[in-house]
Amino acid sequence: MTAFLTAWALALSYVSATPFETIAIGALAESIVPALTTSPLYFINESRVSWSNVIPGVVTGVYLVWLNYRGTKESMRFQTGVLLAMLVCTVLFTGVAFTNGEISNLKPLFATEGALWAVAPASIISVLVVVPFFLAGFDAIPQAAEEAGLKMDPQKLGTAIVSTIIAGIVFYILIILSVSMSMPWQESSKLHMPTAEVFRVAFGYEWVTKLVLITALLGLISTLNGLYIASTRLIFAMGRGGLLPHWFAGVHPVHHTPRNAILFVGAISLIGPFIGKAAMSPIVNSASLAFTSVFTVTCLAAIRLRRTAPSMKRPYRVSRATLYTGAVVSAMLVCLMTFPQSPGQLSALEFTAIGVWMLLGLLAYAWARKSGDLSHEERVYMILGEEEGL
Repeated sequence: MTAFLTAWALALSYVSATPFETIAIGALAESIVPALTTSPLYFINESRVSWSNVIPGVVTGVYLVWLNYRGTKESMRFQTGVLLAMLVCTVLFTGVAFTNGEISNLKPLFATEGALWAVAPASIISVLVVVPFFLAGFDAIPQAAEEAGLKMDPQKLGTAIVSTIIAGIVFYILIILSVSMSMPWQESSKLHMPTAEVFRVAFGYEWVTKLVLITALLGLISTLNGLYIASTRLIFAMGRGGLLPHWFAGVHPVHHTPRNAILFVGAISLIGPFIGKAAMSPIVNSASLAFTSVFTVTCLAAIRLRRTAPSMKRPYRVSRATLYTGAVVSAMLVCLMTFPQSPGQLSALEFTAIGVWMLLGLLAYAWARKSGDLSHEERVYMILGEEEGL
């Protein structure tokens, strides 16, 4: 049961992020080409929903669903092209910022007045709440590599995953520095879209503003594609292992892709644009809590396996200190998002959304177990494979 709840929480962090991406794609499309903006269809919590922000997200989502439906190789080729374009754009606009910006614009480092020892932790904690959401996705690497037929040594695979996390951290640092150096943050924080608009306001470069928006759009598209890969393969594996109804284990007879899982996740992602920006903050916070909880359980499980299965094959090893550090840091983040009066405490809506998702998962799990289409031995093999004796 613990393993199922952990996997289902991980599925929440993946699946819930897909409508976030389709919503953001529509919003960015309007910002890049304002002339395409149409009249509002309706409002949700003062957030406008119109055809001009619905259609781009839906069209992109449908195209990526179709791409993943046809196979991982096509999806990865597309991903590589988008990533290269995004890196070129990033080098251009960060170069403009570092060339024309001023380090003095970074000061003061924190917005709240007071002693640094008191202000700094509270500010950092507020940001840490959403960090897991924006660093997620690295664990899609082994899934994509396996299905694409790539041969990769386990040691190199582990190194690739860690390198991806480091690359993501460096990328965000560069973005933050480029925006902060371009103009004083006291002024940029008042802009509608600071990351892009600082280049127009500070330097008068309209083309750089458009370039930043295009880079962000490419980033959203690549992230959505990666989320489709990660979420659908996880749900497929759970269906194959008897943890979810077997329908989720359906495979396309020609393309050999998890078609039902792809259709399930794709349908959820396409709901997002019809809800609009009002859903973005709850999605980020809910996914962050789910992902951080999975971190905690994973580290604790690895620590336990070191004691209960010392002879287990471990092609990629990490130090015991790393595991304990990961468990402690992850548990602290979970506490920051759940404890009352914490700077990062989630809202009632976000807790409710997580609760509903977990309840639906438990119902699906009970249904799958009741069907009895797999024996205990078959289920263990489907989940653990060659390590079934552990």
